[in-house]
Amino acid sequence: MRTRFCWQAKLVILSKAMPCYKAACSKEGEQQHEAAVRISRQQAGIAIHVSSIIRMDNQSNTFCAQTSQLTQTDGASGLTLLQGKARDCANEVRLKGHEVDTVLGNPPPQLQLDKALLADAKWFNKRWLTAFNQGAAPKSPFSFFPGEGGEARRTITSWVDQVKSESPLDLTPDVAIDTGVFKYVLLVVTDTEEGRSKLIVRGDRQSGYHVDVFEKTVRELAPYKLHVAEPLGGGRIRHDDGSKTISIYGYSSAYGQAPHDLSAAIVRQWYPMYAPDKITVSYEGY
Repeated sequence: MRTRFCWQAKLVILSKAMPCYKAACSKEGEQQHEAAVRISRQQAGIAIHVSSIIRMDNQSNTFCAQTSQLTQTDGASGLTLLQGKARDCANEVRLKGHEVDTVLGNPPPQLQLDKALLADAKWFNKRWLTAFNQGAAPKSPFSFFPGEGGEARRTITSWVDQVKSESPLDLTPDVAIDTGVFKYVLLVVTDTEEGRSKLIVRGDRQSGYHVDVFEKTVRELAPYKLHVAEPLGGGRIRHDDGSKTISIYGYSSAYGQAPHDLSAAIVRQWYPMYAPDKITVSYEGY
């Protein structure tokens, strides 16, 4: 039974980050899509039907072995990426459009697997992969990498190298949550020297109130000169690492209700080993 790694914007089994499909890899009279099918069969031992190959417009000479439509509406951006109660909460906590874009603005296509060929494939966020290599991200069942010298290994290494950074903001995990039931907050953390920021999710069982979670995060990040703004709402999280399920719900009496759909999107990126439909959202309860 085979398992293959799938990375944002390209599949390892097809990633050939060089313009060789047409120039060097394609045989005379062979189309680029046909070359991709042939190379994946020769190098990875995986048969892919030519009709399932699509070209990613934002990646030169990069192919993805699946077809689907993006989950978001074409051209949507900012708060328009959120709907219903999520957008109402975003407006109430004054969430900014560009902050939503950083999480939802460029979603990967949905994976559609032929189970006869692939046992599993997942999207992995590059920041998560970097943190995982540094021991700062949740453990994954994919605790191994392809062997040295292989095309898959080179692809993984090159992608990690692209996001290597000593910036305190980049080294700060996007998600740090406990197991069990606990209160959580959605935060914006900013590197004032670099002028960059990102959304993070924080929560733990030891903090009795949402303000405790907030103040704890401020203390933890203060030595790195990172500014943590007042929470963009909060709620509760029920996390069962045994069944690999996470439920995000409720509200914060101090900071209001967070747009849980956005929090869930961040958590899904940080827990790629959890099935996306096992990370659920509800705007009910406390």
